[in-house]
Amino acid sequence: MKPLTLLILCATLGASSASAADFATQMVEATFKLFHPDSAATCFLLRREPGDTALYLATAGHVLERTKGDTATLVLREQQADGTFKRRDHTIAIRQKGKPLWVQSKIDDAAVLKLTEPLPFPVVALPVTALADEAMVKAAGLRVCSPLFVLTYPNRTESNAAGFPLARQGIIASHPLLPIAQQRTFMADFTTFAGDSGGPVFVADAAGKSLVIGMVLAQMNQEENVTLEFEKRTLRHPLGLGKVLHAQFLRELVEQCAKPQAR
Repeated sequence: MKPLTLLILCATLGASSASAADFATQMVEATFKLFHPDSAATCFLLRREPGDTALYLATAGHVLERTKGDTATLVLREQQADGTFKRRDHTIAIRQKGKPLWVQSKIDDAAVLKLTEPLPFPVVALPVTALADEAMVKAAGLRVCSPLFVLTYPNRTESNAAGFPLARQGIIASHPLLPIAQQRTFMADFTTFAGDSGGPVFVADAAGKSLVIGMVLAQMNQEENVTLEFEKRTLRHPLGLGKVLHAQFLRELVEQCAKPQAR
C-alpha cells in the first residue's frame, strides 16, 4: 500500500451590512479571498461582542506565513444601489517591519489577524458565537456521515466577477468527532483543491443560523513514487478528503488576538 501524505493547501496562494437572510448567505458574505502575487487562499471575518469594533480575520497559519512582504490583498465586495456587487481589492497589513501581526496557534495550522484599520465600507462578519465549541457540536448532533458545507476559492476560482466564494457539500468522514481535546481536527469528505486553506466548514444550527464547525487546513493525497528510465517522479493522487480544525480553537485564538500586546 502506498503511504498517505498530507499536502498543505497553501494558496495557488463586502458585502451588505444588513443581516443575511439565511445561514448560507451569511456565511458567503463573511468569506473572502486573500491573496498576493504568488498565491491565493480563503479567509473569513469575525467580530466580538459590542464594544470591540475591530474585525478578526481567520485563516490557515501557512497562508500568512507564506505570504511575502508586509501586506496582502483582501477581496471585498461592495453592494451597489441596484443590488449588484462590485469587487474591491483592499490592501491589509499582515506584518510590521517584517514582524507578524497575526496570532498563530502553537499546536495547529491556524491564525487570526486583528484588522485594526477600518475597511473602506461595511462588510458582513460572523459573531464569534457562531464558532462551535464542544457543547454546540454535541447539541447539533454532529457525527460521522453528518452533512456539512464548505466555502473556498479552489485553485483561485471565484464564483463571479464580484469575487464571491464557491460553495461545496460534504460529510464528516472521521470517527470519533469528540472529545475535541483529543480530536482537535477531523476529516471531511469533499473534493479538495489548492486555495481551500482557511475556508469555513459550517452547518445550520437548530435555529437556522450559521454554525461554523471548523476551518479547512489541508488535503489528503496518496503519494506514488514512479521510476522511469531517465527520471524519477512523485505523483499525488487526491483522495477527496480535507483536514478540518475544530472551530473552538479559532474562538480561543480570537480571544488571544483581542488582548493588548497579543503579538
